[in-house]
Amino acid sequence: MVSEKKKVTQINQSYAQEQERKQEWQKTASGKYRRGLVRRLTALGIVGAALAVVFTIILTSQWSTLEAKKTERSQLETKMEELETEEANLEQDIENYNDLDYIAEVARRDYYLTKPGETLYKTPDDSTVEAD
Repeated sequence: MVSEKKKVTQINQSYAQEQERKQEWQKTASGKYRRGLVRRLTALGIVGAALAVVFTIILTSQWSTLEAKKTERSQLETKMEELETEEANLEQDIENYNDLDYIAEVARRDYYLTKPGETLYKTPDDSTVEAD
């Protein structure tokens, strides 16, 4: 058995070594490329996640600011309506105080003034009359 001849013949040693070196280089180059690819993708993922967090924070703060502004606007609109009503009442008062008949009515009612020759009789209000 020891005397059996080898069935495989050796190829040129320098050529075989060169091919072996090429295969090793391809393995290492492929490994380096993969490592670089993984690093680049990881960095890109981290940057993307950071940007997503920043944009989410900005969007949330703008949304809360917008809600606060909407609330403030509705309060100001309500106050504006109240002020417009008050303004209309004050304009009516100005118009009334320029009318001599209204002034005479207020003077009689509030200050008990009378015209010359008039007698003023005070009658009880409905609120002071007792029900029997």
